[in-house]
Amino acid sequence: MKMVEFTRDMRPQRAGEKRVVPDAIAEKLIAAGDAKPVVSAFDKPSKPPAVTGKTYKTRKRA
Repeated sequence: MKMVEFTRDMRPQRAGEKRVVPDAIAEKLIAAGDAKPVVSAFDKPSKPPAVTGKTYKTRKRA
């Protein structure tokens, strides 16, 4: 399943609407120019931030 944004009116969807459609249909719509893929922050794994500087250390309890 992929999320696409329609670029033209196609009943019952209107241009600008975002819908989740099966992969095969999404590929056909994108290839025809009737929709464009929606990229989400959850689609690509992000790199963890690089650790710079000193790390946090706790004091020993007496």
